[in-house]
Amino acid sequence: MIGAAFGVMALSGATVQAAPQDPVGPASAPGFDFWGTGSGAYSYHRLSGDCETVDHGHGRNAAWGRAMMPLSQIVADSPDAGEHGGVRLRFRCVDGSPCIRRGHLTNITGEASDHIVPFETMDRALAFSQRVAELKIACGIGS
Repeated sequence: MIGAAFGVMALSGATVQAAPQDPVGPASAPGFDFWGTGSGAYSYHRLSGDCETVDHGHGRNAAWGRAMMPLSQIVADSPDAGEHGGVRLRFRCVDGSPCIRRGHLTNITGEASDHIVPFETMDRALAFSQRVAELKIACGIGS
């Protein structure tokens, strides 16, 4: 039945107008979501962020740990040498309060005033610190 209707339209010279497309498309919210702060054991770290929170999960589904850091309330210190040759990037609450929520999986019951994200290299740590700074700017959050 539908095929017959298209056949009639084709024979009659009728044209089908497509709905106008938005050339820009819908604006996507600023943010990121990726796995890995390096190779090996570092590949089990998941980092995501939006205008509300930077989330660091460790292990599948954050089974080994999770920290949810409110973007507007944290700052990143300069990365430094970590244990076993890695690099640590420390995030802390601006006012020193325990603004960071911690836990495992979806059981987020603890609070802390700082949190360390491990990276394999200094370049990766610096790049992530810059990414968080750029997210704050995109979200209109002063640092």
